[in-house]
Amino acid sequence: MLSTKVKSTRDLMSIALQTEREAIRRYSQLAANMRDAGNDSAAALFERMVSEEQEHARLLLAWMAKESIALNPEIGPIRWRDPQVSTTYNDEARDPLHSTPYKVLAFAVNNEENAFRFYTHVAAEAEDETVHQYAEILAREELGHVALLRVERRLAFHAERDASAAASVADPRSIQNEIELLAAAIEIDRYLGDAIGQIDSDSPQLAALARETRLKISNNENTLNSLAPDYRRIPGTEIVRSLAQSGASEAMTAGKSGGPDPELQRLSDYCDASFAFYDAIVESTADESIMRTAQALTASALDRIGVLKRMIANE
Repeated sequence: MLSTKVKSTRDLMSIALQTEREAIRRYSQLAANMRDAGNDSAAALFERMVSEEQEHARLLLAWMAKESIALNPEIGPIRWRDPQVSTTYNDEARDPLHSTPYKVLAFAVNNEENAFRFYTHVAAEAEDETVHQYAEILAREELGHVALLRVERRLAFHAERDASAAASVADPRSIQNEIELLAAAIEIDRYLGDAIGQIDSDSPQLAALARETRLKISNNENTLNSLAPDYRRIPGTEIVRSLAQSGASEAMTAGKSGGPDPELQRLSDYCDASFAFYDAIVESTADESIMRTAQALTASALDRIGVLKRMIANE
C-alpha cells in the first residue's frame, strides 16, 4: 500500500501525475476490452474517462511547470490499494460482457475516493507545510471529481433500473433568482440537519457538522430576510424530495452490498446531490449574484462531503 508519509512536493506531485497516467493506461485497456466484446456503452464511458484523466494530467504538468517542480523518475506507476475497500467495483466494471455504465462509474468513483483518502492522510501527516497545502488542494480536487461522478453514477443507476426515475433529479432551472436559491438552500439544509439529528451517534465530527448546518441556515435566513422580508414561497420542497430520494437509493444499495454505514452514506449521497444541484446552477446561470451564491453553496457542500467521507473511511 502506498505510504502516506510524503516528504517533498516533488514526490507528491510525481505520485499524483503517475496516478493519472496509470489511470489513462488502465481505462484505455478496459475501453479496448469492452469494444472487443461489443459492449459499446461501457467502452464509451471508459474512453471518456481516458479523456478526463488526460486533462487532469495536463493540468498537473502545468502546475508543476509553474512551480518549477521536476518529476521524480524513481516514482513509477501508482495504483490505489486499500485493503478496507471491496474489489467488487473493479471486478464488475472490468467484466467486458456484463459491465454497464453504472458499474463503470462506480469503479471510477471508487478510484477517486481512494485518491481522496490518500491525499487527506498525506495532508494530515505532512511535516512540510507546502506538502500539507498541496495535498489538501489535491484532496479537494479529487472530492470534486467524486461528487460529479457520483451524480452521473446516480443517473446511470436510475436509468438501468427505472428509466423514468432519472427525471426525479433536481432541476436547477427551477431557480430564477438569488432569493429562490437561498430559500431552496435553507430547505435543503433543514432536511440535512433533521437527518443528522436522527442518527444515534456521539461523534464529534457529526456534532460539528450539525452546528455548521444550523449556522448556515441562520446566515441564509438573515440574508433572505434582508433581500425579501415578505418572501413566503418555498421552492425547495420538491428539490429536497428529489435530492433525498437520490441519496436513499444509493444508501440502500450500499447497505445491501455490505458497504459503509447506510445512514452516513445517505447523508453523504444527499450532500453529493446538493453539490451537483448547486454546481449545475453555477454552470448554467447568467446572473452574477446567483452564481456567487451558488459557488458558496457548492464549496459548503464539498466541505460536508469531505467530513462524511472521512467518517465513512474511519469506520
